[in-house]
Amino acid sequence: MNIMLVDDDIIIREGMKKIIQKADRGWKVTAEAGDGEAALRKLDETPEVDILITDVRMPVMDGIDLIKKIRERDRKIRIIVLSGFDEFDYVRNAFMHGAVDYLLKPFQKEDLLVRLENIEEKIVSDKASESHRKKNKNVLIADIMAHLLKDDGEVKPDEIQELEALRVNVQYPCYLVAAICADHYYGQCQDIQQNEKHLHNDMEKIAEELKEKKDYEYCFCMNDREILMILFCNSEVQGKLLSQKIFTVLNDLSDEEVTDSMGVSNVHNEVSEMKQAYREAWEAIQARFYLGQNKQIYYHEISGKCIDIKYDLEQPVSELVHYLEMCDYIKAKQVMERVFLDLSYCEPEKFRKYMHRMIEMLTFRIKDFESVLRLCGQDYQFQIDYLNTYRDLKSFMNAVLQGTVEYMKAEKEKRSKKRIELAKKYIKENYHKQINLNDVAEYVELNASYFSNLFKVETGINFSDFLLDIRMENAKKLLRDPKIKVYEIGNLVGYEDAVSFGRAFKKKLGMSPKEYRNSVY
Repeated sequence: MNIMLVDDDIIIREGMKKIIQKADRGWKVTAEAGDGEAALRKLDETPEVDILITDVRMPVMDGIDLIKKIRERDRKIRIIVLSGFDEFDYVRNAFMHGAVDYLLKPFQKEDLLVRLENIEEKIVSDKASESHRKKNKNVLIADIMAHLLKDDGEVKPDEIQELEALRVNVQYPCYLVAAICADHYYGQCQDIQQNEKHLHNDMEKIAEELKEKKDYEYCFCMNDREILMILFCNSEVQGKLLSQKIFTVLNDLSDEEVTDSMGVSNVHNEVSEMKQAYREAWEAIQARFYLGQNKQIYYHEISGKCIDIKYDLEQPVSELVHYLEMCDYIKAKQVMERVFLDLSYCEPEKFRKYMHRMIEMLTFRIKDFESVLRLCGQDYQFQIDYLNTYRDLKSFMNAVLQGTVEYMKAEKEKRSKKRIELAKKYIKENYHKQINLNDVAEYVELNASYFSNLFKVETGINFSDFLLDIRMENAKKLLRDPKIKVYEIGNLVGYEDAVSFGRAFKKKLGMSPKEYRNSVY
């Protein structure tokens, strides 16, 4: 709490200063003066004064005239007057002009401290009440603005009257609507509270910059994704200057991670056009999709630049399905680049709808696509709706394609390994039958040619060599049993006749089945 002492008796001033300092309450004597005229000069140099303690009788300008001058200047300062027993008329005049308490000279230390404590409590209470009142007023204004700008239907006269009842001066010849959005939020995170905090800070700084309101008026409303402003002004030029002033404030608050963009409507004259002004501001802010972030965008600059494109996704989606199933990211990316080029300068909202539709079609046609989207760890619908720019959205869609290819490659590898293991197991259990490559490929549900190549990749040997190895290993085991005839063994390991078996055995082991039997006995 800042205190100013005014008394022509320096000893009294020094005494009060010591009492205030020794109280150790965080109070501070920020200025002193010996008469009313000097006090006024000091007040001009010391804007933050909460309490002024002044004698009523002083040379040059007395305490009563000082109080009058302070009230004329509309300074909200609590004033305590000092007086003697024979100065009642002065005290009465002081109260009439705005003093809040008095002290009779000579006074005790406790008398001064009690009065300062009482006034401090009142200051704290009044500040809380004022803050609450302002908060309630701002909530009411925001609620009226939300209905005024966003609701369907015509602007209702009583909505304008409600703003006027809250001391918003709407009696200006023209106005414009501005929409302010944080650029970082939807592109990088989904922290609604953090974004609200950022926008609230923006709003406070703008209000501080515009607080003088000399020849204009403004009102705010805010939600988790935007600030909306109505600026009432005298001319189109003034409206543009005010919007530039606001954007300068936003730029000053920007850093490498957090920037803001601002969309500004045309200047309007009729309050009945407020909903149209809001739509213009919102279309302008959406144009950052093509123009980039940290921009001030006027509706008249972008009006008619974006068009309603009708685009058939069937062909590009079919190509994407083909290349994704082939795990060809380069070709898939080329298709996506072509789609983005074809849709250039499509209305941003419709552009986003096309991306939603593309995702739906891919999800329907590609078995693993939904799993890819889940593994991305992001809400793709949210990203498509709110990524700020064309470039950001294209990067996101390409990342989805890349993730799909990587996932499908991994899944194919897993499935390939499983199928080859299944094939090997089938061969080991059925080698004694008349099986061939087509039989095994059909069993594991693969094309024979693809299965043959896959088998070689996964095992390192051809299918026929693997089957031969299995049959020969089992033949060797049977040849160790002298009770089984040699010609019978061929049939037991899958050969139709003894000749074919003998030929295959010798080719593999370099000796006939009979020679092998003799070698082990």
